[in-house]
Amino acid sequence: MEKKYPNLMPAPAPDGSQTMCGMFDDLSTRRDFIDLRPLIDDKTPLKNPHKGWFWHYIDNGYGRDNYRIHHDHSDALTDFPGLNHLYLRFDWGDVEKAEGVYDFSYLDEIMELWAPRGYKFSLRVCTYENDPNMNGATPAYVYEQGARGYRLSGGRIQPDYGDPIFLHHVERLLYTLGEKFNGHPLIECIDVGTMGTWGEGHTACGTEEIIPPPIVKKHFDLHAKYFPDTWVLCNDDHISCRIAHGRAEVQEILDYAYQRGFGIQDDSVCCNYYTQVNDYDTLRAPWAFDKLWKNAPTAIEMEHYGYVHAHNDHFRDGLTAIEAFKRCHATFAGFHGYPRDWLKNEYYLTEYCANRLGYWYFLTGMTMPTLTPTAHNMVTLDVENRGWAKAYHKYDLVFRFRSTAGKDYVIPVETDNRKWMPGVKQTIKLQLDLRSLPAGSYEVAIGLFEGETPIKWALKETVFDGSFYTLGRTTVNEILEFEN
Repeated sequence: MEKKYPNLMPAPAPDGSQTMCGMFDDLSTRRDFIDLRPLIDDKTPLKNPHKGWFWHYIDNGYGRDNYRIHHDHSDALTDFPGLNHLYLRFDWGDVEKAEGVYDFSYLDEIMELWAPRGYKFSLRVCTYENDPNMNGATPAYVYEQGARGYRLSGGRIQPDYGDPIFLHHVERLLYTLGEKFNGHPLIECIDVGTMGTWGEGHTACGTEEIIPPPIVKKHFDLHAKYFPDTWVLCNDDHISCRIAHGRAEVQEILDYAYQRGFGIQDDSVCCNYYTQVNDYDTLRAPWAFDKLWKNAPTAIEMEHYGYVHAHNDHFRDGLTAIEAFKRCHATFAGFHGYPRDWLKNEYYLTEYCANRLGYWYFLTGMTMPTLTPTAHNMVTLDVENRGWAKAYHKYDLVFRFRSTAGKDYVIPVETDNRKWMPGVKQTIKLQLDLRSLPAGSYEVAIGLFEGETPIKWALKETVFDGSFYTLGRTTVNEILEFEN
């Protein structure tokens, strides 16, 4: 071997692993800086409030049993990444079959079963279903009292959404719903569903006439009036279905929704027609979301899963949906289908979106100088929101200082997480009032809370104790006193 390869030498001693990972970019030169990037965990799905997936549980009225009747209701879906709430889309006639006689018992049963499992709910009440077997979506007594309606083929009846008698009773319905659900801690939002086919604000599969702006505004006003403490969402079809009437009318309704502080919902991504005529994300009116997403949450609902799964050229393994969620700054995303079927086929899509829907907070660095027991200690946090939207609820940021003897000092600080916009890196300056702390060495931890509920950061579980994330140590020095 030596004769054939005369220059072979013994192998040198190993220099160390060449697969090691490190972060050598953007090293901070700030004094007292602590690099927290080694603590980041961007893989674990987090369950945080007011964001994530929703299950379309009541599918346009009690009379349609899709996606709930054959679900095993002992299955709490605790392994479903980021499942936030159940969408209850019911009909007016489901809860008021006779004038003034309301029955919410079925809704109550759903909430009593699912709320203890950690879920919330969103609402839509519809008045027309495009189904002659569901003409009771608007109760019969409304027509009996003289409200106008339209007889359509196959025995369907569509209400006149601007009829004074109809509107009088709709207002009483929304008053009653508001008394029960406005500001309810289990209700994420309600969307305007009292006009249009399936409550979507258009009249396809109905009269095919565009609902005039004054009528749309009236329905908007009624929802805003009786749900002042709940997020109200309009539908993109309230706006985009009137494109044939020209830009001015479209802008009029969009501006009105904006002025009311509404968010927006799209029921139609990944549909066949929109796949053909719109961009890759299948969105019909992305510009409407550009206007409204900073107001209030955005909800995106996909075509029925059995359809999109069978027609993957519309769904593209969920990539079209992801593009829609990103483009619309979605806080909530929903599916029509059985959760187990969905999760079996789309687990990684579900997991990927779970954190990115809504807000997703990263803490990449902080400065923590030597502190004093005064009210004027300045620290900084480097925060990133890598979610697709902002948060619409204000959370409380709290520092915890734990002494070597194990005593905790909890120090709240003032900041507004609703200003942590998606895709923005920022350094937040905070003032700590530490007059309650004796001099000494402390372990420093932070927590973000909604009441008693901790908001989870994209940080490793090893530094999380269920409420606070431990980030390092610091010292509180005594204030020296000088004699005259």
